[in-house]
Amino acid sequence: MTNPKLLLPVTVILAQASALADGGAVQLRKEAGPFVITVFTAPAPLSAGPVDISLLLQNRNGLEPVLDASVSLILRSEASGAEIQARPTREWAQNKLLYAAPVTLAEPGKWQLDVTILRNGERTEATGTIDVARAFEMASSYWSYIAFPPLIIVLFVIRERLIRRKAKR
Repeated sequence: MTNPKLLLPVTVILAQASALADGGAVQLRKEAGPFVITVFTAPAPLSAGPVDISLLLQNRNGLEPVLDASVSLILRSEASGAEIQARPTREWAQNKLLYAAPVTLAEPGKWQLDVTILRNGERTEATGTIDVARAFEMASSYWSYIAFPPLIIVLFVIRERLIRRKAKR
């Protein structure tokens, strides 16, 4: 018989391993000016193609979320120099404590990330680098899901033919 006092800690530990929070991975965490800036990206792992970039902006003192700033992002590919500009807003984010923006990263490699925050007439900047993996081939990564329905149909047809043969005898 299990000890009920041990059941709760074991459940919490197992649930923690499968929890995905907001569905993204932390790419950058920096203290800049009066802020702590945390950048999340989804999908995880980050790959070329459509990406959701979310920022959690907090006061350095007390770590309260900052909800009244104007945020802008510039992403620059180190390989080709391609540049993407985005303006994350709280309206784009599911979690209204975050600023979010959808972007499309055209190529894999290292990307320079520049975050600019304007609040109460003060400008704060932070920079960092994120690694972007090669995009997955959709058909090859989902081949089992694509092949499953036709396989079931073929198996059903074979089953029906076998049943009809047996009935004719």
